[in-house]
Amino acid sequence: MDTLLQDLRFALRSLRRTPGFAATVIAVMALGIGVNSLIYTTVRGILFADLPYPEPERVVAIEETNHKRPNDRTNMSMPDLKDVMDRAKTLRGTFGLTGWSPIVSTGTESEKHTGAIVMAGLPEALGIQPRMGRWFTAEECTEGPCYVPLVLGDLAWKGQFASDPHVIGRTVRINGRVRTIVGVMPPGFRFPEDADYYVPLATNDTTDKRGAHYLDSFARLAPGVTLQQARSEIDAIARDIERQYPETNRDAGFALIEIKESLTRDIRPMMIMLALAVTFVLLIACANVANLLLARATTRQREMGVRVALGASRARLIRQMLTESLLLSCTGGALGVLLGEWGMRLCLASIPVPLPFWMKFDLDPGIVLTVAGLAIASGIVFGLAPALQSASGDVLTPLREGTPGGGDSRVRRRMRSSLVVAEIALAVVLLIGSGLMVQSFLRKQQLQSALRTDGVLTGTVTLPGALYAKDEQRDVFQSEFRRALLALPGVHAAGAVLNMHLGTSHWGMSIQREGVDPDVDTHNSRPILSFNSITPGYLESVGLTLLRGRDVTEADTRTAPHVALVNEAAAKQLWPGQDPIGKRWRFDRNSPFGWYTVVGVTANVRQYLRTSRSDWLSEILVPASQFSISSLRWAIRSDLPAAAMTEAVRRMLRARDANLAFADAMTMREHVQQAVWEPRIYAQLMGVFSMVALIIAALGIYGVMAYTVEQRTREIGIRMALGAARADVQRLVVGQDLRLTLIGAGIGLGLAFALTRLMQSQLFGIRADDPPTFAVVTLILALSSAAAAWLPTARAVRVDPVVALRHE
Repeated sequence: MDTLLQDLRFALRSLRRTPGFAATVIAVMALGIGVNSLIYTTVRGILFADLPYPEPERVVAIEETNHKRPNDRTNMSMPDLKDVMDRAKTLRGTFGLTGWSPIVSTGTESEKHTGAIVMAGLPEALGIQPRMGRWFTAEECTEGPCYVPLVLGDLAWKGQFASDPHVIGRTVRINGRVRTIVGVMPPGFRFPEDADYYVPLATNDTTDKRGAHYLDSFARLAPGVTLQQARSEIDAIARDIERQYPETNRDAGFALIEIKESLTRDIRPMMIMLALAVTFVLLIACANVANLLLARATTRQREMGVRVALGASRARLIRQMLTESLLLSCTGGALGVLLGEWGMRLCLASIPVPLPFWMKFDLDPGIVLTVAGLAIASGIVFGLAPALQSASGDVLTPLREGTPGGGDSRVRRRMRSSLVVAEIALAVVLLIGSGLMVQSFLRKQQLQSALRTDGVLTGTVTLPGALYAKDEQRDVFQSEFRRALLALPGVHAAGAVLNMHLGTSHWGMSIQREGVDPDVDTHNSRPILSFNSITPGYLESVGLTLLRGRDVTEADTRTAPHVALVNEAAAKQLWPGQDPIGKRWRFDRNSPFGWYTVVGVTANVRQYLRTSRSDWLSEILVPASQFSISSLRWAIRSDLPAAAMTEAVRRMLRARDANLAFADAMTMREHVQQAVWEPRIYAQLMGVFSMVALIIAALGIYGVMAYTVEQRTREIGIRMALGAARADVQRLVVGQDLRLTLIGAGIGLGLAFALTRLMQSQLFGIRADDPPTFAVVTLILALSSAAAAWLPTARAVRVDPVVALRHE
């Protein structure tokens, strides 16, 4: 212990004599460890967070697959899920749910909340029981008017019901129907994600179809059953159903995956990419610091010789230098933890939507210990090579020759050059990955130019089934509400849509085209397109261009011939080389809506921004008055400020029906920003990481070149004394640096070409091997490297040759 304390005091004294060096190393390590702390907290909070259920690894999600399109996963249909519930012996508590938007009325005001319509098996599957009251019974989840029972989430109980301990039995009007509270869920429970109101799920004629895939489905493995055993059984059930119902289930299968994998599947690739990026940043930082320590160790050879002459062993020298390295890395690590925590707060503050309840981003002891281990490992990694080099060879030579250092051996020069090459190679990979992510985000952002975003207010109006049970009632309301909107001062256009374009909601539909053999064109072999439904005025409100044909009109009523619009992508996909106007299609042979005739073609605008899949660009749009829809999102183009327009709409809506709400009001620009917040944060993080890597790499080049120039000062003086021009000397030295840069860039380009292919699924509108990105990054590195090398060389050539010749 005494020896360790002596080494620590010696390290402090040594670093105090070179504060600039110590500050540089600590800053570099703080940056490298700080970004790793940030991403490790993020990855741990998302991919490795503990779900608040008993034995969560035994809870599985049930999804439908397609043998011909193995990457496609869809929700379950009610009949398919019922078959699984009846036949599967390896599963317990199987249940399905779908999202729900409860409008809670207080008499004069109505407010939209988040809820779910759920089957009875949830408590058994998740292992969670209500804290008060009970969950729904199986009898309450059969056909009929069974939506009366209501279970509250903990936040709803504490918020809307003020933690009333006698809340069981109270009634509340939701979506126009009086419901009785029968239970309250425990604190921390919100499933799925952020639901706070739960009602029982019942089947009816509209939803009880094998082709209607709308249920998120889950179950728990039976005691003693493995996941593989359950998968074998579910595969057999899927084959039986396929034989029984070939029209809807041909080529269809079922998949069981752990619930954590289901929840994180979409975000996992990006988390892995970010983790790889910060690992590169840390490696660049370690290489940079190792280079600085190597240069410093060379200047300390005389000091090492004195210590050996006084009886210090080589092992003691190595230990003392490693102590310095560990002191620097641990100090940098402590600052890095603070930097990472600050960065996490910035990231969370920039997220415009509520995060899932199970995501936790706390700086807990586990993260602190991990970062501490990272700092210690980094100190050993970047400190070991310089320590071994300093203690190797004849450390007494400088002492005998009276020189301050032992010169620069070929081994040290090669080691420093290799470290510079490694820094540049890793920086190239990071910069290319960052460039691709930033361009992907910008191309998503540019999609908003296809629509009108200025002066457009959006909001959702949901018509409760209890009050608007018939399609005709909804049609009348939507038509009258649109006319009332157009009558408001300053409103120029108004219309509604099922899923607002450039958003986060999406309906995928397979359709049957007229003239294609229905026995060949089965449900699972048809093309899947984005489906949407609109009212008159929507295209005008958002500026969606009608290229050919006509828009939907008030004349397209439920009793009129059914019509549809398609966008250019759908026209080319469904009827390549043909005029789509006049073509007919239907959902399937049993569809109650019959045939739709195409009457217009619109420009291509994506409905769903969270995918780059080309097939989801194709879209079919039908009139809302010829489809069955209870919830539409309105787009209102006006001259009024958004706040004033929102208040005017809500006031008008209250006057018409106090049970309705104009919910989730925001401008069209805010709507698009909400849709791209994830790629925006990813692009920002990658941009920050790449800039940190570039700065560290540039500092490394500068430090190496400064040391090289210092070592070659006498040589530079001789060249200038013999008549060499300053520019020639600078070009000579900088050229040697550029050779290292080009070698590192070449290695980095090869690595980037291989690694960025893994990013392709996360990119939008750009290839992973985009040549301009590779070329621009190479140019940036070359220019940065030249600038970093030019500065110390420029100072050296300004020195008087006589002074340079006397330099030791």
